[in-house]
Amino acid sequence: MFTPPNENLIWTVHRFRSTFANSIGGTQTGIGTGFWMSSGNGKRIFVTNKHNVDPSLKFPNSSDLRLVQAQVELRRFENGIQTHDTEFFTVSNLECIHSSLTADCAVLISPQLENHSEEQFPIGNITKFKDLAMIEEFNRNQIKIMEPAIFIGFPGANGRHWWDESWKLPVIRQCTLASWPAIPFTNSQIQTTDVLLVSGLSFSGSSGSPVFVMNRGLHPGGDIQDSGWRPARLIGVMSGHFWENTQTPAMFAHSGLSYLTRSTSIIEILQSANVWESNVDNQHH
Repeated sequence: MFTPPNENLIWTVHRFRSTFANSIGGTQTGIGTGFWMSSGNGKRIFVTNKHNVDPSLKFPNSSDLRLVQAQVELRRFENGIQTHDTEFFTVSNLECIHSSLTADCAVLISPQLENHSEEQFPIGNITKFKDLAMIEEFNRNQIKIMEPAIFIGFPGANGRHWWDESWKLPVIRQCTLASWPAIPFTNSQIQTTDVLLVSGLSFSGSSGSPVFVMNRGLHPGGDIQDSGWRPARLIGVMSGHFWENTQTPAMFAHSGLSYLTRSTSIIEILQSANVWESNVDNQHH
């Protein structure tokens, strides 16, 4: 039995906008998805793709670009209730961005948002470090091939949005784990590492979406003791997709295969930045 994770995750996934400039003042803008996580002691982490902050991946043919602005879109709440109003907030400390050397993953550690009111535009506090699937879980086959998973993001291409434009809420889609989770998937068309292939339709804009495997089995409680129980796990961040090289109209040309960067890369970045908490390791043994 598979059951979805917390439905309120949709309030913790946001659009992420990056602006790059060259030496003569020309600019390029990219937009994708990102999501909030929290450490055990309340440190705020925003996770997205490296290609959303690294111009060498986003615009490989433009060598003279550098990141000059990063913005996170947040939602206004009134008396604790969500509204349809959103606003982009600029990250004032770009040095908070930490990227993997080889994987398509980046995290913003304690980003400072200009003119941000926590009361009016609260930051989600659902996903925790302990929800990240660790390398041992992949290696022990606790994350299984053919398992259903969901990803939450803002698909669209060429300025056309496929999500609700009034509420600006992300879209939730389902996928199936299509490569052996314990072995990073390699293919000459994918230039980054620590990849897991999925059968599912991720499109431009979905990059940076959190990917969760669902709760599996029966939740322990009372007389229930299901040895197959596993809570929902955050297994990675959606990173890209394969296109079919056909004459099919672009929006239908998807091969049906997408790929994510495994959660192990998120953990490695947090460890290298000295914000990973050792007690999280103990909770998984």
